[in-house]
Amino acid sequence: MLSMGWLMGCASSGIIQTGPDSYTVSKTSAGGGFVSGASVKADLLKEAGAYCAQRGQVIETTSETARDAVPFAHMPSAEVKFHCVATQAKAASGNQ
Repeated sequence: MLSMGWLMGCASSGIIQTGPDSYTVSKTSAGGGFVSGASVKADLLKEAGAYCAQRGQVIETTSETARDAVPFAHMPSAEVKFHCVATQAKAASGNQ
């Protein structure tokens, strides 16, 4: 018997530092048509937010992409590029 978790599994690239204060994270889902690119992106935003929170900061995204599955072509995927910023800096910029 197959587990639903296995069918819907996906693996994140993990947080990758791309510059002095720039990061990216991406994920491709093995869930096929059962998972949307938007839900994959939401998972990444949570992961990136948690990464920043561990540092006492908040996430500030610089770009977000999501791609739904296309049968026999590609699986749903997403990528989030972001910075971690001080909570006060985020509030001062009006991006709460």
